Amino acid sequence: MLTAPHEHEHGRSTDELAEQLHWHLFRLMTTLRRQEYDRTAGGNLTMTQCSVLYFLRDQRRARMSDLARAEHVALPTMTRAVRRLHELGLVRRRRDPSDHRNVWIEITEEGDAAQRDAVTEVRETILTTLSLTEISALTDLLESLKRLSTGQPVDAGPNLTE
Repeated sequence: MLTAPHEHEHGRSTDELAEQLHWHLFRLMTTLRRQEYDRTAGGNLTMTQCSVLYFLRDQRRARMSDLARAEHVALPTMTRAVRRLHELGLVRRRRDPSDHRNVWIEITEEGDAAQRDAVTEVRETILTTLSLTEISALTDLLESLKRLSTGQPVDAGPNLTE
């Protein structure tokens, strides 16, 4: 319950709370991504390249434009990222047999293994640091935090900016 406009019940303003949340999320993501980055292909990949492997491991294949859109980067940036992954044997390109204009980017077995190995240590850190109850609660909260990446407005509860 808000005790005053822009103030949380513990005396911190909503601005302070939002800034603190941002800082904690930033540090957490930096730490987790650095761990994954350091372990994927011996740390020779960019964050975008690591993220592409994660995306392709889940989706199995995608067009270059889909990857660029998913990673919020320009097409030339994604082209360079995929070229490097291809040179390392972590992805392959396949022409679409039904439309030769399309090229599918697919993760290779080597790319899948490299990405899985990188995530294994991060997952083990999570499992040894947090309880199952904490993991479950955080997973549920992350559903709300997804709105930060999609720009969806709050759909329930008080608007903290009023």
